[in-house]
Amino acid sequence: MQDRNSKLEIRNSKLENRPTGHSRVSGNPQPRGTPAFVGVTLRATSFDFRVSIFEFQGHPESRILNPALGDAGVALLAVMSAVTVMILVALAFSGSVQIETRTAIYRKEATQAYALAAGGVQAAILEIAYPPPIDQQDKPRLWKKGQSLVRVPYEHGEALVEIVNETGKLDLNVAGRKQLARLFEARGLEAPEATQLAAAIDHWRSPAGTNDSESEALEDYYRDAGYRPAHNRFGSVEEVLRVRGMSRDIFYGTAEFSRETGIRYEYGVGQDLTIYSGSTLVNVNYASQAVLLSVPGVGDDLAELIVQERSNKPFKSLQDMAQRLAISLPDKALPFLTIDEAGTYSIVSVGEVNGSRVRRTIKAVVQVASQGAALHRIIGWYDDVTE
Repeated sequence: MQDRNSKLEIRNSKLENRPTGHSRVSGNPQPRGTPAFVGVTLRATSFDFRVSIFEFQGHPESRILNPALGDAGVALLAVMSAVTVMILVALAFSGSVQIETRTAIYRKEATQAYALAAGGVQAAILEIAYPPPIDQQDKPRLWKKGQSLVRVPYEHGEALVEIVNETGKLDLNVAGRKQLARLFEARGLEAPEATQLAAAIDHWRSPAGTNDSESEALEDYYRDAGYRPAHNRFGSVEEVLRVRGMSRDIFYGTAEFSRETGIRYEYGVGQDLTIYSGSTLVNVNYASQAVLLSVPGVGDDLAELIVQERSNKPFKSLQDMAQRLAISLPDKALPFLTIDEAGTYSIVSVGEVNGSRVRRTIKAVVQVASQGAALHRIIGWYDDVTE
């Protein structure tokens, strides 16, 4: 065996140094410069595999044929990693561009919707404060006295406007305890809670000095809370949030979601309260169903019937309402009902852009004068209200 290996090494040495470009191993032409150990490996495999491996790894050019020892694999991995990183960067950039595009579109549509809502407010003020002359009263108008809903069309959208005279709400400064309590019950409060809240409102607006136990308990509550009751007229509707028992949920309302019914809104009492009417009378053309239920003698059926009938045409008088409803109004209710309007209106305008789901809502409180240099004055402006 040793003689064969010796002869094999001598033969390999001679083959490696042969000037000819042919191999005698297979009889096929072999290009010049091709390592002769390739042919030797094939012949030596049958004799001694370890010799062929040794010679293969020891050859100077074997690094080119062995991936584990070459640089080609490392370069390929580097290129693939770089391409992967570039793809990830491109995807991230694409997502960022999409977000920025959606944001820009939303801002544009939100600005347009706000302009439509503001236009709706101005259109309502024009109809309320600047009515047409008597000889043009029969011409078509966006709004008529007693009407609460107005649709103002524009080229690129519309504004849905709700006009409510403040006589359609309960005045915090003059409404009685029982009437306030009935309103709170109509908005979902339990009778004891509604009664306590009405008493707390009356205590807040009444002069100081009452020494009954109820007033002393309220004074202790406010003292522990770090502030004192006003003992004066309410300066704003939102001031009632400081009264004991009035929470934000009660004032603003809540929204509940269920799979069966979807989103169900419970409107708060804030939209039924005012400080501008100065009267205990309730306007039947503007009052919500909850405000109508605050009137003594008015039940659910009558309140619902009033709301339904006035949607066809505003009532001209209480007698007109009784005739159209074909009922006799309760005697207890008559002292609390009216169709007369005060000079203050709440205007809620919702702007909608055609083909967009974006909405913007504006609420304005406007005082209207029958004469003078300025026939209207905006005393309150609220952006993005939830009413």
